[in-house]
Amino acid sequence: MKLELTIIVPAFNEANRLSEGMRRFQAAVADGAVDLDRTEVLLIDDGSTDQTAATARSLLADLPHHQVISLPGNAGKGAAVRTGVSLARGAYTAYMDADMAIDPRAIPQLLDALRTSDLAIGSRALPDSMVDGTYAVRAVMGRLFNRLVTAGTGLGLLDTQCGFKSFRTPAARLLFHLVRIDRFAFDVEVLARARRLGLRITEIPVQWKHVAGSTIHPLQDPLSMLADVYRSRFGLLATPPVPAIVVLDSAGAHRDGDLADEVRSVVARSLDGEPVPVVGGSSSVMVLLPLVDAAATAELLSALRAEFEPMSVYGRSLSLESLVALGALAGRLQAPPAPGGTA
Repeated sequence: MKLELTIIVPAFNEANRLSEGMRRFQAAVADGAVDLDRTEVLLIDDGSTDQTAATARSLLADLPHHQVISLPGNAGKGAAVRTGVSLARGAYTAYMDADMAIDPRAIPQLLDALRTSDLAIGSRALPDSMVDGTYAVRAVMGRLFNRLVTAGTGLGLLDTQCGFKSFRTPAARLLFHLVRIDRFAFDVEVLARARRLGLRITEIPVQWKHVAGSTIHPLQDPLSMLADVYRSRFGLLATPPVPAIVVLDSAGAHRDGDLADEVRSVVARSLDGEPVPVVGGSSSVMVLLPLVDAAATAELLSALRAEFEPMSVYGRSLSLESLVALGALAGRLQAPPAPGGTA
């Protein structure tokens, strides 16, 4: 059975809060909000100095699809989520906080929104959201931060920092390849990149309940986050190019069938179903390879050349500006099928 959803849980020194988060997650499973047979959970231990990894392995042991990955040092929440995105096998990818402060029973709403959008994000500021008002300082700082972000980026979103976001996985791979902020402000850069690429973003209402023990400092961290946001906004963070392979049927050599579908089939076999974006038409198809290593990229290039000779098949690198020049990518980032139709 093909995996539908990958849930990424970044965790730094969360050993004491993981059990409460898993209790909320299991409640969502019991209510039918999560299908464990079609869902994988990736917990990314971000260089914790406590028993986060060991606790996670114990708590996740009964899940049919899960991994606990430990980073060698504390790289930041954004870096932890990027690691999870690079490993995701589901058609959709979501990330949520280890304490599950956002009720995971909202997962079906994320998936419903992703049928027509590239990103679906929780928003505590929507009228239908329910927010625990007992932690006033954090709530006030969150609203102030969002106003400053909106003024600086023009995103027009009500809640950029809600730790409950989801993507079509090919879109997630592309965005996290482009994003360079590794700490808490990475959410803003992800959303800004998505807007620039013309991706569709939908906000959904959530239920948020404060859980004691957060590692976020309500005064110091927002200042650091704002500095990162403005470094990104004014081009002070370099955006890495995205490797790509182009299959071009300029001489009309294509056989019967849809060229894009045939390319996806080769990509699925070569990359073992890795959900990379494929953007294509009847005579030109581009395979984007964000978060794919150089060896796998070279093997795919050889496989595509062998399959589509005498068509022109070549590698190239795409800057952010080149991606923008492709036109709005909304709805166009399609992953290849899993090889053999299985997860």
